[in-house]
Amino acid sequence: MKSPISVLILLVVASLIIPQSLVWGQQKSIALSPQKSVVPLVSVFVAGNYFGPKFTGVNAVYNTIESNFSLPSGTDFKNYYFVMAGVRINPTSGQAFQGEFGGSILKSPKDNSTNFLQEYYGGGSYIRSLPISMVSIYGGGGLGYIWLNTQRTYTTRPGVAQVNAQLAQLHGLFGLQFFAQSGVSFSLEGRYNYATTISPLRADLDFTMKGFAGGIQIGIPIIM
Repeated sequence: MKSPISVLILLVVASLIIPQSLVWGQQKSIALSPQKSVVPLVSVFVAGNYFGPKFTGVNAVYNTIESNFSLPSGTDFKNYYFVMAGVRINPTSGQAFQGEFGGSILKSPKDNSTNFLQEYYGGGSYIRSLPISMVSIYGGGGLGYIWLNTQRTYTTRPGVAQVNAQLAQLHGLFGLQFFAQSGVSFSLEGRYNYATTISPLRADLDFTMKGFAGGIQIGIPIIM
């Protein structure tokens, strides 16, 4: 049978060793715990894009109007700037859902005519991302709807022509996103958009708009 002194020594040694091991284990677990993600759960964003669609279908309608009514040939519709805003939700790491809306207004005076374009857009995207430290590479796609109003006013001969349409849009996107510790983000994004008219009233109003867009995006966190 062990003496009381031996038992006492064992208790003292255990009281010194066990707490130290617990502290070391806690420190180790703290050191190994991952840092808090800077990707917000909910954020809002604003974006500015330079859009270069092919207006072949729209310009073809104007060419027909000019030919039928003996109007001078106007300058084709071309690239324009587009402003977009929206809300992005990140339910889990690596994926996000985004609601977006935007528009563009462009007036372009030329020698024989003045082109006016008014476009409104609403849609959404599903995004997958690969985070690398404070940077994230992402890509995705989605659907949208476009309300397009265009007008051409002729200067050398009195006359105004209009082509208006509603289009369903399919788009793909890719980008590079940079995060700050506050959750604010800055992105460089590219898109490819394909839109086609829905139930046109006339055959000559059945056309597509497609092309690439590129721009910058700033995100502001709402819920971390």
